[in-house]
Parts: sequence; structure tokens; C-alpha cells
Amino acid sequence: MNIQYKILTLIILATILTTTGYSQIKEEILTIGKKKNPDVNVKNIEKKKTEPDKYPPSNENNSIKKDSLNYSIIDVPAVSEFQTSQLSPQSLNTDFTNSYYDNHAKIGYGTRNTVLGDLYFNYPVNNNLTGIKVSALSTDGPKNKYDWKTSSSTIDAEAFYIFKLKTGKLHFAGNYTYNGTNYYGLNTPEIHANPGMNLRQTTNQLTFKSDYNMYSNNYLDKAFLKAGYMWDKFDSNETFIDLKAKLAKSSENANLMLPGLNFGVEADVLFNYTYTHFGLDTKNKYSFLTAGFSPVLRISSQGSYLKVGANIAYNGEWEGNNTKIFFHPKAEFLFNAAREINVYAGIDGGLKLTNMSDLFSENPYLYSNQLLRPTNILYKVYGGVKGDIDEGIKYEAEGSFSKAENLYFYMRNPYDLTFPSILKPYNRLNTFNAVYDDGNIITVKGALQYFWKSDLGIGLEGEYHNYDLDELKHAYNLPNYRVGIDANYKALEDKLKLEAKLFFTGERKSNYFYYDITSLSIKEGITTLDSYIDLNFSASYKLLTNFSIFINGTNLFSKNYERFQGYKVLGAQVLGGILVQF
Repeated sequence: MNIQYKILTLIILATILTTTGYSQIKEEILTIGKKKNPDVNVKNIEKKKTEPDKYPPSNENNSIKKDSLNYSIIDVPAVSEFQTSQLSPQSLNTDFTNSYYDNHAKIGYGTRNTVLGDLYFNYPVNNNLTGIKVSALSTDGPKNKYDWKTSSSTIDAEAFYIFKLKTGKLHFAGNYTYNGTNYYGLNTPEIHANPGMNLRQTTNQLTFKSDYNMYSNNYLDKAFLKAGYMWDKFDSNETFIDLKAKLAKSSENANLMLPGLNFGVEADVLFNYTYTHFGLDTKNKYSFLTAGFSPVLRISSQGSYLKVGANIAYNGEWEGNNTKIFFHPKAEFLFNAAREINVYAGIDGGLKLTNMSDLFSENPYLYSNQLLRPTNILYKVYGGVKGDIDEGIKYEAEGSFSKAENLYFYMRNPYDLTFPSILKPYNRLNTFNAVYDDGNIITVKGALQYFWKSDLGIGLEGEYHNYDLDELKHAYNLPNYRVGIDANYKALEDKLKLEAKLFFTGERKSNYFYYDITSLSIKEGITTLDSYIDLNFSASYKLLTNFSIFINGTNLFSKNYERFQGYKVLGAQVLGGILVQF
């Protein structure tokens, strides 16, 4: 672990010395690709009271807004699928739509030797802001269900600098992420398990991020740069550079002899280079270069609008000497019948690269040699309705049909169906591969949220997917439906904060391997992973102005369900601790 702390120290020192700044923008996405378990996030349609950036920026240090702590339900590997925590022990990404918290230190301890720690510190420099944030989580995992190690741990650290210019905001940040887990989901322990076996896998990632956000919408709206290097325990590594820019120009006076119509031009520009070299077996190499351009003409009037454009992308795979240009339609029409009813329909598509970083983030139990292919959404036709009812209710419902190439799914990896002479952490029939297929997806999703004053919020979300694939019989390890209900409540002048989430995930199909005692050989079968229901709860109480206590409960129904075949999560977990703000 010492090498991780040394790397973390170097990142913090290097970034604090940087004399540039930080911009609160959201990373723009040029293309549309398949997303695993697409989320209908009611928080995306939540009514928020925000203040626009003032121009020119204030010279007062106290103009930096200090937000109260929010609670969110987030994903934690190898434990309950969700965890309630004031700060995420996952990647502290720079999604610049989120504000930073006040300076604070947080520590907690819970069942299964779960330890949680968070630190955030910022320091104003004139009208700018610099600081660090560190988050760490460690747990023994569901070791009561296995006779070998199931522990996991994460470290996420970032140093940043926010610099306000007259024309916009500039941001620089350096980030280090560590994830450690065990390949504990053995299908055939009677053959591949032995005392004291080492099943450990670790991944590390260094990332540099920078972006620029203009105050006024004048040609260049936003620009974003992300570059990094990732490596794992088995000599796999990946280098990536991602450049994105959003161009926009609009004029309320450009009516082109059509009174009442406003015209605007938008365009997303993308450049990405990714080099991946896996370290096991055939040691696959991939070198992808992608460039994209997405121009859009927008015509709007009285809340209604029409967008017409296209997604154009070049993709080259240099190792395979394979290049191709992709063209996808892009159009959307929204009719604002009333505040309560907005009807919309559109068509879209795009190219999404599949890389080592994304795959290992979704499934930490992957074998360290994968096949990488870009997912091509040929087109997605969609339509829906959304709106506000009074001040306290928001809703959205949407249906879509997509046709895609190279959708990816996770299947058990038949790395070695014989009896290997030397057992490694990964050759015990305990890892997964990404497999690809073409097909169609029908999706229906909806979200509803209710607000009462600023004290109570209740949300309901649901989604259904039907996959029609060309070769695969099932969309492996993906559920057809998910339903979630969440609620948050504040009382006693915001001293008491409560949050709960109940969610239900449907059945999934997965392949698996078993030892046939009749033929004395290992065979493959298909199994159904049970649906599951999970309840999570979080509460905190502010005893003093800068001192709070908290308690989190996750998987309170204590179901050891399988997120991936063979990998059971923790049962009921309780974690408590203290939070000090300064």
C-alpha cells in the first residue's frame, strides 16, 4: 500500500503548485452508446434553486458558495449494491455541476470491519480556490459466505485549483484512484480452492483533468481535457487522452423573416486516443483514435423547439489497421403544450469506445485480457412526455427503440477448463469476459418526484428493457427491469437529516461452470440469478455547529444476492461515525 500513498503525495504536491483554475461544467458527451443498466435518475429532473454565475466575478473571497452536506445512495463493490454515505468512496470525479462541501473530516466504522474515511479541505487564494479531497473505504466483504478472502478497498484522492477569469472559469485537477478486490466467486471450489490461496486483483489510475467554461455563450461554450494512465496487478495498462469542446452561437434577433422564431447553432467536437495493452494470455493490444463532429441547428419559440443535426465520427484501430467513418442522424422536436405537458420525440445515434477503464469500473472481476470493440448505436428512435405539476411534482416518461452493433455483456470466462498445474488468482473459473453481439433494444422508463417545501422529497423511478440479440440467447447479467423508491427528509432546522432508498432488480441470466462427477469433467450451464430487493437508510444529527454524528444501514433485508454470478454481496451492514466541519 506504501506505493499508493507515495503516488498520492506526488499528485497533491504537483497540482497545488499549478497556477491555473477550475470550472464547474459537466463533461459533454458527443456520442451515444450502450450503457449498462441504464438509469432513470429522478434526481436529473429535480427542481433546484441555483444562482447563475455573476459576471464579472466577485473579488470577495466569501463569494464562494458553501453548500450543506447532501446524502446520496451510491454503489460499492463486493458489498450491498448501494450504500448511503455523505461522500462517495468511489471515484471523486470532477462533475462540475456539483458544488464542493465545506472543509470537513469524516470517519466511520461498521460491521464486517468496514472503515470509511473522508477529508475535504480548500483554501481561498484571492478570488480563486485550491484544495484536496480524499476518500477511502475498506471492508472484509461477505467472508461469512466463503472460506477465503473476500475483502475490498478503495482510495480516491484529488488535488484541484479553481481559477476565475473575466471571461470564464478554468480548472486543473490531479486524481489518483486505487481499487483492490478478490476474485472470490469460484464456480468449482472443490477443484480450484486451496488453503491460503491468493485471489487478489488491484487497479490504479492517475488522471489529469482540466476544463474551461465561458460565462457568455459566444462561440466557445465549454472545453474539456482528460488524460490518464491505468494499470493493474497483472501488467495490463491503458493510456488515454480525451478532448471535448462545445461550440454554440445563438441570436434572438435572427428571425430570418419568421417573427417569433429564434435560431441557434450548436456543435460538439471530440478527439480521443486510447492505447490498451493487456498483460495475460494473448496480451491483446488496441490503439484507437476517434475524432467526431456533431453540428446541430436549433429553432425555438415559446418553449418549443426543433433540433436538426448529425453525429459524424472517424474511428481508427491502428493495431488492426482498420478505419471507418460513421454517420448518425440527430434530431429532436419538443412541443410545449403547457407547463404540465411537454411532448417530445427524436432520433439519435453514435459511437462509444469500449476501454479497459470503463469495463473494470463496471465489473471488477474481469479477466485481465479482453476483446475491445466500439459500440455503434446505428439509431435510437424515442418519444416521451414530461412536465411540472404545480411546484411540487415533476414527471417524465419515455419509450425508445434502438438498433446497435457490438453491444457488450459479461459472461463467465472459461480460461482453463483443465486442471492447471499452477493456480493463479484468475485461473480458477472465477473471472468474466466481455462478449459482443448485435441486436435491438426496446426501452420504457419513467420517473416521478414529489417535493414538499424544502424538507421532504420522494422519488419513484423504473425501467424496462427487452433485448433481441442476433447470436446470444440472453443479455447476460443484465436485468429486464428495475424499480426504485427514494425519500429524504430534513427536520429540526436541518439538524436531523434522513434518507432511505428501496429498490428492486429483476432476474438475470448468466453462464456458469460446474464439475460433473459422472464424466469427471467441467461443464458449462446457464443459470438464473434471483431477483432481489434492497433497503438502505442513512441518518445524521448535528449536535453542535460543526459536529455531527451519522449512521448508515445498507442491505437491511440482509439478502446475499449476486450482482454477478458467484459473487454474493454483504448481508445487512451498519456503519456509524462522526463528521467535523471546519
